[in-house]
Amino acid sequence: MVRFVVMAAGLATRMGRDKLALPWKGGTVLGHVVGTVLQVIKMHQGQYSAGNLELYVIARQPLETYLSEAGAREFLEYGGVWKYSPSPRPLAETIGMGLLDLKDNLQSVAFIPGDQVGVSVQELAECLSEVFRYQPDFLVPMAGNTPGSPVFFHSRYVPELLALQGEQGGKVILNRYPERWLKYHVEESLFFDVDTPEQYQALIDLA
Repeated sequence: MVRFVVMAAGLATRMGRDKLALPWKGGTVLGHVVGTVLQVIKMHQGQYSAGNLELYVIARQPLETYLSEAGAREFLEYGGVWKYSPSPRPLAETIGMGLLDLKDNLQSVAFIPGDQVGVSVQELAECLSEVFRYQPDFLVPMAGNTPGSPVFFHSRYVPELLALQGEQGGKVILNRYPERWLKYHVEESLFFDVDTPEQYQALIDLA
C-alpha cells in the first residue's frame, strides 16, 4: 500500500494570502494537486487491489475551501482523508499528521507540496509504477541533477520521519542515505510551484 500525503498547512508568508485557494485551471491550486493524485489513484484501481492507495491532505482550511462539490464528493468516494489543522504547525508535526493510522501493509509514503501545480498525472503515475515495481528505499524525481517532489519513502523509514523535530523535513533523512536513492528522471516543469505573486503570474502565463 502507498499513501500520498499532500502538505497544505503552511503559512505562505511570501504570497501574503492563501496561495492554495488561488484560481488554477478551473479550480484552485490545492484542488488541482488533489485532483491530480485522485486521477492517478483512479487509473491504478484496476491494476492494484482496492485499498492499496490512500490520500491524506493536511490543510489549514476545510476541504470545501479548495474543492468543488463534485471534487469533494470524489475525494471522499475514493477514501480521501482531510486532516484539518487550522493552527500553524512546525513541518515535522505536519509530517507526523500525515503518518497517522498507518496500515500494516504500508509499502511507501509520498509527500507532495500542496502548491506543486506542475505535478502531472502521467509523471506521478510513472513514479508510482516504479515504486510498486522496485520497492525502493527512496524514489526521488530528478530534473537533471536536481531532486524534487514527490519523494516516496519506504515504510522502514517511518520511525525516522516521526523522529523529525521543528522545521526538519524529509530531506534530513534523504541526505543520510544518498546511495539508496532510486532516481527517476522527469521534466523540470514537474517541480513548478507557487511561492510568490510573481511566480504565480508567470505560471498563469505559461498555463
